[in-house]
Amino acid sequence: MQEFSSIRIVKSKSINSTLFIFVLTLVFLFTILPIISKAQNIRVINLEEAISLAQKNNSELINARLDLLKSAEAVSEAYSENLLPTVTLNSRYNRAFKKQVFDIFGQKYEIGSDNSIENTLEISESIPILGTPVFQGIRIAEYYEKINNENVASVRTKVKTDVRKAFYDVLFLKEVIEVNKQSLTNSEDNFSVVDAKYRNGVATEFDYLRAKVKVETVLPVLEKSQNDLKLSKLFLKDVIGLKSKNEDIDVTGNLTYDSTEVFGTMDDIINRIIEKNVSVRQLKINRRIYEELVKVDKANYLPKLYLFGQYSIVANENDDRALTNYRFFNVINAGIGLTWDLNIFKNDFKVHQSEIEVKKTDESILDIKEKLRTQAESILLRMEDAKNRIMSQHKNVKLAERSLELANLSFRNGVLNQIDVLDTELLLSQSRLAYLQAIYDYLIAKSELEGLLEK
Repeated sequence: MQEFSSIRIVKSKSINSTLFIFVLTLVFLFTILPIISKAQNIRVINLEEAISLAQKNNSELINARLDLLKSAEAVSEAYSENLLPTVTLNSRYNRAFKKQVFDIFGQKYEIGSDNSIENTLEISESIPILGTPVFQGIRIAEYYEKINNENVASVRTKVKTDVRKAFYDVLFLKEVIEVNKQSLTNSEDNFSVVDAKYRNGVATEFDYLRAKVKVETVLPVLEKSQNDLKLSKLFLKDVIGLKSKNEDIDVTGNLTYDSTEVFGTMDDIINRIIEKNVSVRQLKINRRIYEELVKVDKANYLPKLYLFGQYSIVANENDDRALTNYRFFNVINAGIGLTWDLNIFKNDFKVHQSEIEVKKTDESILDIKEKLRTQAESILLRMEDAKNRIMSQHKNVKLAERSLELANLSFRNGVLNQIDVLDTELLLSQSRLAYLQAIYDYLIAKSELEGLLEK
């Protein structure tokens, strides 16, 4: 009986062990695996990879490229319409239910036949002289293709700038989170010291509460910065054009300032921007289009000449003849034609409107150049201001770190009050954030400058 009881105890332990392993397996499957799976769906990218992905996936850039393809087809269409002859096939069957009758001295005669069939092939070709603006139409189509090509370059530059700025947003918020975490750590360390002193009767309750409030104050700031980081990653993902909802992204890198970067003198940079920016190039192409339209409108004062040819197969038969026995005969005609719009006043109005558009474009070019100049100067001043703040704040961070070390040491030794430590912690946190903000402002301004320079 004792042996049987021991066997039952061994089996019970074995069953419990198996059940325990089974429960652990379920816990692993339902908790650990989803975390691993989620981690596997996070794509970590650097700035170059982010720009490369955006060049392939951004919807705005894809649509710009499709518009370029469409304009290329329009150029082919212009060549076809202006250089190739127009060919038209017309077929017509006519049934006479009541024929025309002539009465000659009391004798009535019917004119025509019961059935008539006519198939006509017509060919016409404009002669590119006088009022026929063949080559102007082709050039206008080619200019529109160039505008769309410049639009692709403009959108590509805009996407690169947007990606850079969104990427730097993520990096900046990650750095801010680290600063807030460090601030929380410092506050918690200070609270531990105050708590120990308070328990030993060395620190007052006021000091204890103030240290605890400091910890509780940092927590929501940290949480907000973490939420801001999630939103910035979503925005970066949208700019890149990643449409998969199951894939998250993260970035690698740090906010860094390269003091050796040289873009050139301010005058050189501004001149490059106002003369070569894509907005100016597009307006100059628009001006050429309006100049061609002026030529087209002026050509309407002159006659238009064209060549034509016609080949017809005609049959006219009465009902007494079967369709298979119809007698078809051929007709061939060719010649030269002329059309002339003599509504001179209407042409005058069109010419004046096109000339006004040329003048408007000239004014728009001057206006956009001034705006680009102002924008470039503003960006360069922001970059210079950010550089100065970076250097000064870097020194402040080093001084604040050393001050906090001395304050903590002095507080432990009873030389300083707790309020001095809290003030020093706040100063360090503010210095670090100001330093990061200065680098971030420089990188954002630099991204905008590179956008204007189309880098």
